[in-house]
Amino acid sequence: MLDRTGHIIGVLIAPPIPRKAWAPVVAEATAKMRAAREQMSFSPDACHHRRAYEEEGGFPTGIAGFGFGGGRVEVGNFKSSVQNRRAMDELMAAHSIRRMAMYPYGPFQALCYPIYSTYYCTTRKLCKKHPGLRRLFPHSPFATLTANLGPSSVSPPHADHGNVANGMCLIGALGNFDADKGGHLVLWDYNLIVRFPPGCSILIPSAVVTYSNTPIQAGEERFSLVQYSAGGLFRWAANGYKSDAAWKTTASEEDVARREQERQARWATALKQFSLWKDVKVKNYTGRVRVEVWAEAEAGEISDLTDVESEGDDEEDGEHLPNKVRLA
Repeated sequence: MLDRTGHIIGVLIAPPIPRKAWAPVVAEATAKMRAAREQMSFSPDACHHRRAYEEEGGFPTGIAGFGFGGGRVEVGNFKSSVQNRRAMDELMAAHSIRRMAMYPYGPFQALCYPIYSTYYCTTRKLCKKHPGLRRLFPHSPFATLTANLGPSSVSPPHADHGNVANGMCLIGALGNFDADKGGHLVLWDYNLIVRFPPGCSILIPSAVVTYSNTPIQAGEERFSLVQYSAGGLFRWAANGYKSDAAWKTTASEEDVARREQERQARWATALKQFSLWKDVKVKNYTGRVRVEVWAEAEAGEISDLTDVESEGDDEEDGEHLPNKVRLA
């Protein structure tokens, strides 16, 4: 999905293999989501929140990973009861869930490289600085995953203002609903209604785009996996691994002046994070000057063979990214 200037502002990601071969993965992942909900315990108001339609009965959620904000004084893992954490650990370890959650990482890197690289490097630096943080999956660029546990995970219009504004949120749909009759993703600011079948995924800048789902039919189930990173994590890293309040107590006048200059230019800088389709079409995934890419010919090629870095890599700056990504 492109804006009028050709920037990529959303990506619809089809299953990585033919639908008939992908169907068993979706069925197993759906069963794992259902089992996780049955294993977990929730407070009476857990189903009632701003991302759930009250008319549909609402739905509970499970969370994994780490974050910052909402009263936290430092970056840390999300906490839950022993019972719920065990259920989430089992869910995250399930092969079908990992396939569903991780297959969009290749398209994310290819089509939104500046955003992907910022997410990936920030997540990696934070995990290196704070070894106790629980990473979602190997090589995941995201800090947090929310499992919307249904049975009818249908949301009213909302935006996720806590996420980084110039970023992407990855949403994957699961369940056994008829995608022709319900479960559509409504992107209000784009004037689009998107057919969103189980087993498919989408990347959208959910902090600045209002979205919702259309209801599903009685007796059907819809679940979703939502991966994202809170804006506070990027500020924590930019502050030298401290909060804004802590940074201000030690910042010099020059630091404050520099930060104000950065703030005034932030909007323009943020817009540059969104890739241009004209660059992607010529395999210029990083958005460099086009003549550089043409001169190097295959420099920007993406192979279907994965060649990722070792998790044991101890580069100081954490800037090492996977050289290639898997698109199938």
